[in-house]
Amino acid sequence: MIQKILKVGDRIEMKRLAAAGKAEGQEAKLYNSQLLDFVDDRNINVSVPIESGHLVPLEIGGRFEMRFITVNGIYVCKGEVTNRFKQNNMYFLAVKLISELVKDQRRQYFRLAKIRPLSYHKLIEEEKKIIVALATNQLDSDIERRNMMVRLKTIEPEQKEGSMANISGGGLKFYSDEELAKGDFIRISLLLDEADAAPYDLFGKVIASESLPDRTLKNSHRVEFINMPKEVREKIVRYIFNEERRQRQKDTGM
Repeated sequence: MIQKILKVGDRIEMKRLAAAGKAEGQEAKLYNSQLLDFVDDRNINVSVPIESGHLVPLEIGGRFEMRFITVNGIYVCKGEVTNRFKQNNMYFLAVKLISELVKDQRRQYFRLAKIRPLSYHKLIEEEKKIIVALATNQLDSDIERRNMMVRLKTIEPEQKEGSMANISGGGLKFYSDEELAKGDFIRISLLLDEADAAPYDLFGKVIASESLPDRTLKNSHRVEFINMPKEVREKIVRYIFNEERRQRQKDTGM
């Protein structure tokens, strides 16, 4: 049953299956929606997309690729709009799912655009050795593992300042004055929400870096998280979904 995979409130990206006259290589337009209700195992109600503050009433009979952004990954199927209606001052699209729901392995985490200050440093050799030992289970006991975790918290090299541009459960993008190279390992201190008691202590590997001479912070870096505890990743994913939901409610006035 799809209710075991999808949840009310999940974000949806809708892309038209047939784009007649679309130039070769041109991306089909994405419409952002949200799952609002289950009718049965094949029919759902979703929000009418909004663009520049205006409703986009997709046509009845239109067929779309539906990408559901869930806490457990992204699921894809084809859907057909069967009706449009208004209920309790909310605008709905009735959609029939016309193919099986399958997990999309190409994109595991949704990325949230969010500007936040952060600090970071390149890992020193001792940090690298501890991270490798923790990641590869080289430690003989839980006591030794806890001691290594405590030691990590006491290592405080000089920090560099940066600005986060976006984040997902798998990594983030940020800007800084410092040049970094692909393959560099870094440690990031990031306070995602002012209500958090303490900043996240994150380890990552630089997977891409480029110079941006026209920016105040002249270097852009994409980072993949490494050795991240499951509970920390889940907390970040929940934060991203809550932020998306708050933004959508603000945009729709709901």
